Amino acid sequence: MHSIIAILVFFGAIQGFALCLHLYFKKKDNKRAYAFYALFLFSLSFFNFLYALQLLGINKIGFIPLNAFPFPYKYLIGTAFYFYIKNQIQPTHSTITRMDYLLFLPAIFYGLLRGYWYVMLHSGLDKDIFWRVYESGFFIYNEYIYLSFNLVLTVAAIQFLKQNRSKVVGFRIAQKNWQWMLHFSYAFLIIIIANLILAIIVHAVGDNYSAIPYSILLVLNSVYIYWIGFESLTRSKFLFNTFTRKNQNSGINTTTQKLTQQLEHCIHVDEVFTQKNLKIADLAALLNTSPKTLSQHIHESFGVSFSAYISQLRVEKVKMLLQSEEQEKYTLVAIAEKAGFSSKSSFNAAFKQVTSLTPTQYKATENK
Repeated sequence: MHSIIAILVFFGAIQGFALCLHLYFKKKDNKRAYAFYALFLFSLSFFNFLYALQLLGINKIGFIPLNAFPFPYKYLIGTAFYFYIKNQIQPTHSTITRMDYLLFLPAIFYGLLRGYWYVMLHSGLDKDIFWRVYESGFFIYNEYIYLSFNLVLTVAAIQFLKQNRSKVVGFRIAQKNWQWMLHFSYAFLIIIIANLILAIIVHAVGDNYSAIPYSILLVLNSVYIYWIGFESLTRSKFLFNTFTRKNQNSGINTTTQKLTQQLEHCIHVDEVFTQKNLKIADLAALLNTSPKTLSQHIHESFGVSFSAYISQLRVEKVKMLLQSEEQEKYTLVAIAEKAGFSSKSSFNAAFKQVTSLTPTQYKATENK
């Protein structure tokens, strides 16, 4: 039974490593968010990897002994997750301070400590050092400390997401992506709480290093890694977004206010986005401004490019038309053309990008 669990956990860890590599080659706008996400996933996978090898009776890889390996993965999991979430908003300096980087100190300290034990143990200078540390109860207390540390950081990340939910600039898709990250964080919080409860139970009954409770812990981690893998492959666009917060400065100049009002009229009253092949220069001319100024205004106001802005407006128009009483009279292509799409392929691509569903799938869902 232990062998089956060990293999399950081992392949979960391998999937985590493979996912880090896979995402490395994907095009990403938010590279800082990816870097911390990769550190989070790698550390979590490394946790499972080491314990799976121990369950399989493997104590070294090549000439590298695994006992007391000095990589401080336990203290990096929560820290990397926290920085991954906070790097979703740009510019980064508005959400991350220099003091935040002090959160890496526990990992640095623990890594140096384990590095010392590792050298003393495997150099033969002090072969009993690891056993003495174990007998002192250090690892029991450390279990509580790192899990509590990760719990606090995850709660802080969730609070950050909740506090900024209404401040995120953009359309419904931006809010949907932000909400997805909140669900992603709650799932990780559940894993940490389950790990903490399990640690308390195990230590309460005095069976600190039994294979059974640690197998349960590792299976929980593996389930989360497998779920991350599925979500990352199917919804990778949710992982590394670059969000912008609404300008909190009340002193918005009159020029910007005027441009905002004119743009809202063109979009919501005139519905200029329904014009096929609408270019930013065309809309800028209607607003009596330059394409560069309009592009910057759209990005600052909605957090997207001009093309993404128009695509999202058209998709919302399609969704509205599909909900109308007369929608049965028209084909999907005809509805797409009414919304401003110039081709079926561009319509399908834009619709799936915004809703994660094909137009046909969305229509079937609406008709249920």
